[in-house]
Amino acid sequence: MNQEYNTYYGQVAPQGGGYGGSTNYYSGANAATAPAGGVGGGYGRNAAQAQPQELQPQQAGVYGVAQATSVGSWGNTYQGLNEYNSGVATTASTSLQGYYGGGPASTVASSFQARYDGYAQGDTAAARSSGSAVAGVNNGVNTGVVPMSAYSPQPTQLAQQPYHPQQQQQPQGGYYGNANAYQVNSSPGPAAAGAPAPAALNATDENGLRWTWSCYPTTSKTKAKAKETPSAATLAMPEMVIPMSCMYTPLYPIEPSHLVLGAAIDELCCTNCGAFFSLHSQREMGKYWVCLSCKRRNSFQNNTAVTEQHPALMYETVEFVLADPQTQGVVSPQLQPAPAFIFVVDMCIPSGEMASLRTSLLESLQHLPRDALVGLISFGATVSVWELGTKFGVALRKCYLLRGSTANTADSLKSMLQVSESHPVWGRLLAPLCDVEAVLTLLIKELEEEDAAVPSSKRPLRATSTAVEAATYLMEALAPPQRTAQQQYALYSRGVRGAAAPEGSLKMGKILLFTGGPCTRGPGAVVSTDKADMMRFHRDIIEDETPYYDAAFSFYNALEPRLIAVNTCLDVFAQSLDQVGVMEMRRCIDNTGGTLIVEDETTDIMFLESLKRYWQRCDLQAGTVQGEAVAQEGTPSSGVSGGYSPHCGFAVHMEVNTSVGTLPRGALGPCNVDVEANKRGPTRLTSPLEVGAGGTTRWCVSYLDKGMTLSFLFDTATANSQQCGMESAHEKRFIQFVTRYITPRGEQRVRVTSVVQPTTPPTAPPDYYTKAGAFDQTCAATIVARMAVSILEKHPGKWDDAKRWLDTLLVRFVRRYSTFSPGQPNTLRLDPCLSLFPSFMYNLRRSEYFMVLNISPDETTFKRHWLLRESVDNCVLMIQPTLDSYDIEKPFATPMQLDSSSLRHDNIVLMDAYFNVHIMWGSIIYQWIEAAYHENPEYVNFAELLESAERDAQAILSNRYPYPRFSRTDADGSEARHVKTRVNPATNYHNSDMQYGAGVNGAVDQADVIYTDDASILAFMTSLKKAVVTIDEKAED
Repeated sequence: MNQEYNTYYGQVAPQGGGYGGSTNYYSGANAATAPAGGVGGGYGRNAAQAQPQELQPQQAGVYGVAQATSVGSWGNTYQGLNEYNSGVATTASTSLQGYYGGGPASTVASSFQARYDGYAQGDTAAARSSGSAVAGVNNGVNTGVVPMSAYSPQPTQLAQQPYHPQQQQQPQGGYYGNANAYQVNSSPGPAAAGAPAPAALNATDENGLRWTWSCYPTTSKTKAKAKETPSAATLAMPEMVIPMSCMYTPLYPIEPSHLVLGAAIDELCCTNCGAFFSLHSQREMGKYWVCLSCKRRNSFQNNTAVTEQHPALMYETVEFVLADPQTQGVVSPQLQPAPAFIFVVDMCIPSGEMASLRTSLLESLQHLPRDALVGLISFGATVSVWELGTKFGVALRKCYLLRGSTANTADSLKSMLQVSESHPVWGRLLAPLCDVEAVLTLLIKELEEEDAAVPSSKRPLRATSTAVEAATYLMEALAPPQRTAQQQYALYSRGVRGAAAPEGSLKMGKILLFTGGPCTRGPGAVVSTDKADMMRFHRDIIEDETPYYDAAFSFYNALEPRLIAVNTCLDVFAQSLDQVGVMEMRRCIDNTGGTLIVEDETTDIMFLESLKRYWQRCDLQAGTVQGEAVAQEGTPSSGVSGGYSPHCGFAVHMEVNTSVGTLPRGALGPCNVDVEANKRGPTRLTSPLEVGAGGTTRWCVSYLDKGMTLSFLFDTATANSQQCGMESAHEKRFIQFVTRYITPRGEQRVRVTSVVQPTTPPTAPPDYYTKAGAFDQTCAATIVARMAVSILEKHPGKWDDAKRWLDTLLVRFVRRYSTFSPGQPNTLRLDPCLSLFPSFMYNLRRSEYFMVLNISPDETTFKRHWLLRESVDNCVLMIQPTLDSYDIEKPFATPMQLDSSSLRHDNIVLMDAYFNVHIMWGSIIYQWIEAAYHENPEYVNFAELLESAERDAQAILSNRYPYPRFSRTDADGSEARHVKTRVNPATNYHNSDMQYGAGVNGAVDQADVIYTDDASILAFMTSLKKAVVTIDEKAED
């Protein structure tokens, strides 16, 4: 593909054709027959103009994917303003909602005022359109909460209604294909006997799940060809090309009726495999239920409290608040472990920024629970570990000084910090906030820049690695509350009953590192103190010319398992115009569930707002159950107040249970293989085609918040050749996600999400999925982007191999699901439900995730960090930004194509690239601003035009986390490069003299010229079509 780009640089798109031109371009028709000004294609945010009479565009589907007017058209036409507006979830207040009590029939569920948090992943469509009729698209957050009545097992109050599983649709004939084109992939054969494929939801469901395919076949095992020698920087592709996978948010907000208080979960776990009982399980109430994972029959207890109104039989997602094994009730606050928060502060930050940082630290204390443990470590050339108090109150203020030039073992730190049984860490170096708040506040106020003078040609001495190592030791030396093995067992359930949970499972906390520059001293040094020595760049890593990288990377990798063992995450807040070395820390941050914020200065609004929203997203006070809870099963709860859905969790352990024929390939996101859980219990079968954290069905992470979204990939090529054709389309595959975690208040919870997915016939042709719209393009683009990032994380220097893998995947995908005549590119047709996927891949190749030049390794690490943890809607913005246009004729947000032709001289564009939000004025608009027309009452319409774009931009900024970089610029300003580098270069210096069009009042204007040698999407698609229709042995390999 790459070899054919230069051939098309000098070509000129015909009028109405090209990317975003005629709908006939992608369908292979002659562009000359298209009407002038026709609009179509792209990640479409454009209004259709001059449509042919015989082509009537249909209503836009979910996420702005309009249904094409004809089968096989690549150019989706968009007519309304309701395409691709990421909507915010509207929340409906709930009242008198109750938990489900775990007791017998006499238990009465409590009534309380619930607080539902439907947090916004995007901005409101109404705000984006400035009052215009823009229909918001559900971005995966519940659009409302239906009031649920409190559970009461009394027959007189609640009618007993048996559960009826959803009836499957009746089969409707066979398959049908495109009679006008030769289908290479579908050979004539008998029609499938199964039901039609269900359409993809194209949104996150109420369980926090979003799938790439709404149905998927179980195929036979394939053997690799003997001559194939794939590169190490590649991932295996299944027969369907895009694997069966999903995006799952473990702490997705749920309603209170999904909760079970003080319940024992032993009888709900399979005695063989540990899978949980669910509404999909075959059962006879009061007698037995059948596990869908291993087909084992399990008996209910004689005095079972499980009835048809149990939440597990009413919802696919249910959450158990575990009872304390000793008291048989909800864990009391006195015995609940409290999280620890260790502030590690850089003392080399300039004095002006230090004042702002002190204020931010003091505000951060207000977000912590009163019983939380806090600690303070400051560092410069040396490391100071501050003692805050003792068991008997505040003593004198003192600190322990550590050399920052060498690594310290646990024994040496124990000796230097004078830790012993009589002088433990608890109460001295880590103490409850309520006891030491005054001392800690005074210490923070006295933080000042180090007095040592630093020459202008030198960098200051920073012992960052030694400070982080000391904070890790404090968490390891922190003695948890004394708990019995029976109490610790509550975390793990029957599936891993072999041994008690480790003592470290009751420790949990965060290390918050605030640094203003690179580490220059100690085992984690990333650069020398001489400014003449530049920080490493991508080219240095590729050519292996990084003298500090390997040692620093190994040091932080050694800290990672130590942090995971004590359920502690590393959060890094870097404020520097230069790199600070977060690339070396990336695994220590990502794999522990930590947060990475990289900004310029502590005084900048980006840092201040990001830190504020960091605490809002954690919301450590949410999800607490206060007052008297259920003391034991059978006694009513006396009242529940506050929120019920926690925003974060510590000590997270996840497990995936699947039915036979579905094997987990791995997980992508903030997680690790749970080695300890695999030792305690039997492991399930997994796919040999590992991706990310693979080779297991159990994962763990120190910390998760409500927005973290993980990707799980599955392998369905598990059947033998004799079994492959015998599977029925009526069978469904079972997948269950089990998440065990501890809330900031110490409540032990287990969330179980059980779903079933239709299994399609293995002989189903590709058009079986395309005609039903069973493919979610945006979810698939996010999964593929994460897979590509995982390749680059494992092989940092294999940029070309990763891009080649991406090209191969796209060619195979289009070849499988399109119709064409071999050797004739103009005959290629792609169904509308797949038409945006090539555009996603084009923009992914041009994004920061595949850049080597003009981007630092730290910035690349920062953007990969958020790609691997955010939801689908946010990740799509990182891959392919949105573009809105404002002009005199349409002074509201008008979705436009991500194309240079959209950058006119007489309009304003608003680009949302997630990390960057930019307003760019055309040259004519900028001249009017310079002439102060917007201040003249006679031109109030022009002032409203400027205000409309500004208002929509502020709506985006008000919800985005982390706070994006925002700028206003004219088309010739320096900040305009952020917009011009992300649009398709349809008007470049090769063909700029040909790109004219009618402007306002009939004037002739010219679109902005993009000075780049990058291939346009016209050349990309042309090359793609040629590669697809070329059927030979070399292309197949």
